[in-house]
Amino acid sequence: MSKNLSRRMFLKGTGGAALALPILPSLMPREAWGQTAGATKRYFNFVGGYDYGHHQHWYPTLNQPSQIHTPSNGDYAFRYQPLNTFASPTSNTNLSLILGNRLNPLVNKMNIFRALNLHTRIAHGQGHMLGNIAASDGHDTQVTSLKRLRTIDQVLATNRNFTPHSRDPLILSPESAYSFQGDTLGNISRVGGRWPKPHELFNSLFNGIPEGGGTSTTPAHPRRDILTRVMQDYQRVINGRTISANDKSILNNIMDQISDIQTRLPGSTTTSTAGCRYSNVDVNQSMTDGISAQNYNVQNQAYAYQMYARIFAAAASCDIHRVFGFHTNISNFFDRNNAEDFHQGHSHKPWDVIVENNNRINHQWMAEIWRMYVDNFVAPLALALNGINDTNGKTLLDNSLVHMTLESSTVHCDTNKPCLMIGGAGGALNTGYLIDYSRRDLGPCRVQGDNFEDAPTNAQFGHAYHGQHYNRSLTTVLRAMGLNPSEYEDASINQFFRGRTDGTIGTQNNGISNVGGYGHIGSENSGVWYYTTAELRAQEYGRQNYHFYKEMLPLPPGSLA
Repeated sequence: MSKNLSRRMFLKGTGGAALALPILPSLMPREAWGQTAGATKRYFNFVGGYDYGHHQHWYPTLNQPSQIHTPSNGDYAFRYQPLNTFASPTSNTNLSLILGNRLNPLVNKMNIFRALNLHTRIAHGQGHMLGNIAASDGHDTQVTSLKRLRTIDQVLATNRNFTPHSRDPLILSPESAYSFQGDTLGNISRVGGRWPKPHELFNSLFNGIPEGGGTSTTPAHPRRDILTRVMQDYQRVINGRTISANDKSILNNIMDQISDIQTRLPGSTTTSTAGCRYSNVDVNQSMTDGISAQNYNVQNQAYAYQMYARIFAAAASCDIHRVFGFHTNISNFFDRNNAEDFHQGHSHKPWDVIVENNNRINHQWMAEIWRMYVDNFVAPLALALNGINDTNGKTLLDNSLVHMTLESSTVHCDTNKPCLMIGGAGGALNTGYLIDYSRRDLGPCRVQGDNFEDAPTNAQFGHAYHGQHYNRSLTTVLRAMGLNPSEYEDASINQFFRGRTDGTIGTQNNGISNVGGYGHIGSENSGVWYYTTAELRAQEYGRQNYHFYKEMLPLPPGSLA
């Protein structure tokens, strides 16, 4: 998206005659519309294994949002609705059973996305949540045979334009993380879990790091001076003796446009900042609780998860790390079925009522578990970031992105993958919406998840519809963080989708010379449980337009992205 502006974009000609060219937004540098001046961005992800039970527990509503928008570039129409119509920033109303009400103060700074689907089946996976679809448990050979890729957190952590720290990312996980890194030989391996007690993490990060604050000066945007010189050239032309009144009117209009653009580019500013702050993080309980870190669980030791959240926010304020991950899995701490383990006894039986669990329906219990993580880690992290001033007069949350996603939606289902983004990424994202990409005109997805049905009249209907590819949310993260496509695209993958002329996956997908984007669309091979090859192509690939795969997700009108 980077564009080099020159005076010749505005003026060209000889002998003192000049022809004015209109300003186009696409000619402006991305910094002018996609970022906040002086912003240092941080990326935080919270990733969990297993499913969230039932879609009614993740979204504020299963109904379609009230407003519809059709992107001008030909991408599919979508619906959206402000989140503050479901819960105001000051209300105690739950956004949903999972998201609860502790995020309500931030409803205008977050987006919830619906109908983000993977287009190939994954029984269980360790990497697809952040982009390495090939890292599955082996049930589905059509994905395990694909090229392994670095996950987006590792792409950001190794990009020296985004983070100068070779120590990034900081990932906490009780077991192995859902992050995949590459070595110097190009091999991709899973990151091991790091799980110190909160006070141990605190000491390892802040030992020898002084707290500080004060003022900082943000330099003027480098394009301001260029636009000043262009306007001076216009002024000389408009004062010429032979220029007509009509010409003057046209030039005045264009000068007004340039002036308006120039005012949106920041000048030199001096702002105060809270700077590095960590002394308000109290880890004394961690030092004295007598509990091994391996035995922490969010239900009984919620205070530890809140400490981790505040430590992450403090580390961001001190710029110790810029890429953070908190990865977890639902463990047997939450098993209430005396006959089977957690996964088989709860997750795989969403409609069962468990007597030993106070007669809860299993899909409700799954939601309540994830609510504990939202209440005690995701919300405390986002609220802490929102309470810290950054160097450009915004909060750390305004300049950052907190990204939550889970392994699946309903069990063994990769439609309606959960995606929550909190923060504006330095001005790159417009926020405050439930955004629904579901295409109800195509009918429900055939795959709704184990023990969920695809008939809308069935009481166990899964409410999953065709929508946008989940990987476009990962591209959205990378672009919002400021990366260019050349920094994450891999031309060696997705060959099946390039240069088609036969209409096998829909005539709309003919003639794609460059798929681009981040990660694998999927595999042309048949799935072993759900699809034959023809079904895969018709049900999944044939209902998408992969000319848009390389693009960020379309966002509501007025979005800066």
